[in-house]
Amino acid sequence: MDSAKVPAKMLHLQRPQMLLMLEKCLKKHIPESIKVYGTVFHMNQGNPFRLKALVDKWPDFNTVVIRPQEQEMTDDLDHYRNTYQVYSKDPKKSQEFLGLPEVINWKQHLQIQSTQSSLDDVIKNLAALKLGKVKQTQCFLYIVSECRKKMATYLLDAKNLSPSDNKFKFIHQNKLKLSSLDPPHASLVNKLWHYGGNERSQRFIERCIQTFPSWCLLGPEGTPVSWVLMDQTGEMRMAGTMPKYRRQGLITYLSCVQTQALDELAFPMYSHTDKTNHIIQKLATNMKTYPMPCDWNQWNFVP
Repeated sequence: MDSAKVPAKMLHLQRPQMLLMLEKCLKKHIPESIKVYGTVFHMNQGNPFRLKALVDKWPDFNTVVIRPQEQEMTDDLDHYRNTYQVYSKDPKKSQEFLGLPEVINWKQHLQIQSTQSSLDDVIKNLAALKLGKVKQTQCFLYIVSECRKKMATYLLDAKNLSPSDNKFKFIHQNKLKLSSLDPPHASLVNKLWHYGGNERSQRFIERCIQTFPSWCLLGPEGTPVSWVLMDQTGEMRMAGTMPKYRRQGLITYLSCVQTQALDELAFPMYSHTDKTNHIIQKLATNMKTYPMPCDWNQWNFVP
């Protein structure tokens, strides 16, 4: 007699020891798990974005989804807040779980992030079933510091990554002041962020600035001319430089400062760049970051 198929169910990992176990397991699957691993890492550091981890079974899970708590997702149009990170050991078997309404609220504008392009068919199938539209964005993925060392790649070149380099030291001491971003600076960051430019993205940037470490260089007027910051997944994102100050190596300098500071805290560090953005790709090469065999993916869904 054929055994009946067991319906998919959702388990919410709430106990600290469970989340620590999840982090340890996800680390073994880097780089494919880096987006979820980085998020769980920060959940275990106090969970400043008030996220929750869902799995299809425990402890031998197949699929894990990190998402905001329901009370955080009050704006159906805010896909910056309505963001999910997904990792699956077998993406082909994840569709039923991802289709559960208690896992992903497919009635909202949302985005799904993952470094597994193999989830594309699953997400597009679900978008069709939910009668919505989905757009995939795929970029190059780079990993630095401890994550890269884990993969037995070459170590960071201390000389190349040193913020005391004469060129940058000269700029810092004579023209610009190293500082951190303040929430009012979010509007400036928002104007130059490729994925931003609206009120909801500005609120997201403000929250990142308030929650996580950031670095900037202040110009003579006391306003940022270049900056780097990170999001709730641990990714180094939203870097930018005002047009007047470009091509002076400022992002490289700030990335060096950021890398050294976060490396001391054992933070996972990684970034992505558009496949046509050759300037940032060159920066990644100069920084000795390592391109991963998998891609950075984001799916924007509209019901």
